[in-house]
Amino acid sequence: MYRRTVLAAATATLAGCGLSPSPPTTDGYPETPPNAFFAFEWNPDDDEYVVEFARGNRLTADNTGALAVVVDPVDDGDPVERLWVGAPDADPGGGDFGEPLTAFPLAPDAQLRVPVDSPGTVRVVWTDPEAERSRAVGRWRIESQPTPASEPETETATATKTATETKTATTTATAAEER
Repeated sequence: MYRRTVLAAATATLAGCGLSPSPPTTDGYPETPPNAFFAFEWNPDDDEYVVEFARGNRLTADNTGALAVVVDPVDDGDPVERLWVGAPDADPGGGDFGEPLTAFPLAPDAQLRVPVDSPGTVRVVWTDPEAERSRAVGRWRIESQPTPASEPETETATATKTATETKTATTTATAAEER
């Protein structure tokens, strides 16, 4: 009698366990931005920011819909948006970033120069491949620039080093700030 009880319990416990299980699916997993770390530099002689993809995963059409650099001016001017790589219509806000300045894949050591009228806060914005969500994966502000009172605080790991008296480079880790 005891043997039958054990066999019945073992059968119920092992039901569905086969010798060739199917691989796990990724249907329920959220898509997150790839690891990407950016270095920022302000070039006052040319009134431009230099944004460098310092290190991280290559950005491809499979893991990125678009990567854009947005400079929000300190005053009430319009932001400057440059599509680094991706689809022009990949802005989840319904806007249009314009034509990309380079093609996929985007690998570390790539640089983008963004001319501006005046310095401001620089954000590197990643958009998922379906263009449904975007995130700021890099953020930087010149140290001498005032902090706007309405700017939310984010968890961002930042290491700063001064390259020259007029140029400052900063490496910013992936941020979890929603655009």
